[in-house]
Amino acid sequence: MIYTKISMKSSIKFHRAQTSVLASLKRATRARYSELRRPTGLESDIFKYHLRKLVEIGYVMKADDGAYELTAEGKEFANRLDERTGRELLQPKASMLLVVRCIQDDTEYVLAHRRTREPFRDYWGIASAPVLRGVPIQVAASKELFKQTGIAADFSVVGMYRVIDTLTRGDVLEDKLFSLLVADVVDLPTPHQWYGGESRWMTQRELLAKQKLFPTTAKTFDMITTGIQFAEDI
Repeated sequence: MIYTKISMKSSIKFHRAQTSVLASLKRATRARYSELRRPTGLESDIFKYHLRKLVEIGYVMKADDGAYELTAEGKEFANRLDERTGRELLQPKASMLLVVRCIQDDTEYVLAHRRTREPFRDYWGIASAPVLRGVPIQVAASKELFKQTGIAADFSVVGMYRVIDTLTRGDVLEDKLFSLLVADVVDLPTPHQWYGGESRWMTQRELLAKQKLFPTTAKTFDMITTGIQFAEDI
């Protein structure tokens, strides 16, 4: 529940007085009421209302000696606050690309995935999943693979791949930062069916020959083969 709570608050546009308080406490750590009010130029009653709102949502606390401080949650949010707009800074979305390999009869196979629902219905690629908040990334990768396919595997992180999708006029549509993870398994374990897609073993050549293929797939294989640890595409 706490993640939903934080998400709702971080989507709010903060009043300039509230933004001023958060920025001041981020720089000064602790401050008195008068020190926080002075930069805003507001009358005491009006400023007191905005300061109270920050206390109510849990971003600011009043210490026993009367000084104000950021809470742990307030510090985390203040680091993401755009002081100019009063909104949370937009950041890349953290995701994972999971490459699962298996060698059988001297041939290397990879676990390929096809989406069976929109968006991108019938597109092929490799497994992907969001990074789970508060969960070590290799643990998250194993959990997500098992949830999707029923296959147990231990992953290693091999690189990072950033993809910035833009509209024709240059506006950013989506910004994704992928962690690339690799796992090797034995005996071509049979993946189970999962909601929204199917999984199938095939060679890299077979997968890359698919007409509907996520563009990140070829770049991911290339990075793993060549040992490149970071790449960025627009």
